[in-house]
Order: sequence, then structure tokens, then C-alpha cells
Amino acid sequence: MNRPLWRQPEFWTTVAAVIVLSVWHYASPTHDPFWHDLFRRLYYLPIILAGFRFGLRGGLISSIAVSLLFLPHVLMTRAMLPRQASEAVFEIPLYLVVGVVTGILSDRQRRASESLRRAERLRTLGEMAAGMAHEVKNPLAAIRSSAQIPTGRLKGKEAELAQIVVSEVDRLNRVVNEFLEYARPAPLKREPVVLSGLLDSCVELLEPVTRLAGVTIKRAYPQGEHKVSADPNQLRQVFLNLILNAVQAMHAGGEVRLEIRQEGGSTWVSVRDSGPGIPPDKLRQVFEPFYSTKPGGTGLGLPIAQRIVAEHGGKLVVESKPGEGTTVTVVLPRG
Repeated sequence: MNRPLWRQPEFWTTVAAVIVLSVWHYASPTHDPFWHDLFRRLYYLPIILAGFRFGLRGGLISSIAVSLLFLPHVLMTRAMLPRQASEAVFEIPLYLVVGVVTGILSDRQRRASESLRRAERLRTLGEMAAGMAHEVKNPLAAIRSSAQIPTGRLKGKEAELAQIVVSEVDRLNRVVNEFLEYARPAPLKREPVVLSGLLDSCVELLEPVTRLAGVTIKRAYPQGEHKVSADPNQLRQVFLNLILNAVQAMHAGGEVRLEIRQEGGSTWVSVRDSGPGIPPDKLRQVFEPFYSTKPGGTGLGLPIAQRIVAEHGGKLVVESKPGEGTTVTVVLPRG
């Protein structure tokens, strides 16, 4: 929790500096331009201090306070030192500019530092969690092997329970593998890729799933398709996940449309389903790790896909309306 303002030494340092400078300023000989010019320059110090320590609000408040304290002295010396007084008037907007600029820069630096600290914490946490996940894989393998041994000799309820153990271990192992893949991404191995061929291979791999679900796959590819520089294995993982999500979103048949568009220097690959869609409140969470709209889902498919696409210099966009289906678009640069 942040300390109250009055308990922060920088606050009292700024207040004391403004007060001391103002007292000395008003106590200095009004007919001596040297002291007048010196103190109006020294006023910048508390303004800069407040801006750096308290951000835009601190810089703005301190510059306004200094300007209000400085203005009467300008009016007092106008008759005796008209040239210095006219110059000093222009110092007031400079106080405000310095306070605002210093505060903005301080706020920006503070946000950048906080982002770096947060990224470092997440990186450290990810490394620790990835190490723990790796250690979990060995016990899971032992549990699965032990559960499979008596399965052939058991009958009835006991055989069913043993099979549940095996299936749940497989599910946990899948979650661990996806988490390791999310925490420790493999480097890209780029090569020229024809995206339509990659999509066709994904459709072929998922053909048993789509046939069982009663889902029809429609494809729309452009003539003279350009190749993209990409890692085909990682992009295949992205499209397999997106197509499988689209198929699983439709409970009683439906249609999945795969479309490739080439616009400017980018290639757009859309996967559109005719399912029930995603409510707006859940749509904002689809890229959060471990959040899933599917029963039994790991919640890592879309975050992994988003990371892979981002590493290719592209972006992943999800659009959905309840009752109208969902469209996931992968935008990739050609180069």
C-alpha cells in the first residue's frame, strides 16, 4: 500500500524548498536584478523534484504553486525593474511546461519500469512452473502404467474405475504438455509455406473428427496464392487447434468455412463456424491461459496459437456474436 502523501519525505522536501526559496526571494533587494534572476531559476528545482516523484499531478500542482508565489513579486518589481519584470512574466508558462513534461516523463518511466518488473516476475514464475510441470510428467507415467496393469483382469465397476484413472492421467499429461509448450516455446524454423496446402493437411488429419460430428468443411482460396515465410509445423498446430475448436463449437452438425484473403502485404486466414457464438463477457477472456469455454478444455490452445502467430509478426483476432457463430482470423505478413 502507498504511504500517505504527508508521510513521504519528498513531499516535505518540495514544500520546504518552495517556502525557503519564496522567503529568500521576497527578502532579497528588489532593486537588485541578480537575486531576482537567481531565485526565479532556482524555482525549477522543486518543480522537477515533484514531477519526478509524484508524476504529472505533482509536477502540475508544484508549478502552479510556484507560479502563484512568483507572480506577486513580478508585480512588485514592475516599477523598479521593468525589463526584468517583463521577462519574468514569461517564466510562469515555462514553470507549467517543465512541470507537465517532467510529470509525463516520470509517469511513462514508472509504467515502463512496472511492466518490466511484471514481465520479470512472470518469466521467473513461468520457469518455476515449467520445471514443476516437467517433474510431474514422470509420476503421471508411473500412475498410468500401474493403472493399466490390472485393467485386463478387472470387471464391472472396478474396470470402469481403472479406466477412469487412465483417462484422467492422459488428460493431465495433455495439460502438462500444453503448459510446457506455452512456457517454453520452440524457436521458429521459417520456410516458404503455401497456406492453402497447410489448411488442407489439417482438414485431412481432422477428417474422422469432422465426419463423426457431422460437420461440413468449406474452403475458399484465392487464385495465384502467395507463399508466406513461416514455420509450417507451428502454423499447422495453430490451424489444427482453430479448426478443432470450430468443430467442437457445433453440437449437432454445421459448417466450418476456411477462407484465405490477400490484402496489401498481409495474408488473412479465417476459420468461421456456424455455432452458437461466444457471449461478449466471455469473448474478452478467450486469450487468458487456462480459461476455456469447452467442458474439459485446458484453456491453453488459443494462448499458444496467439503466441505462435505473434512470433511470426502477425496477429490473431476473434470475432463472435451469440447465435451467429465465431470467426477466428490469423493475419500474417508475407515476408
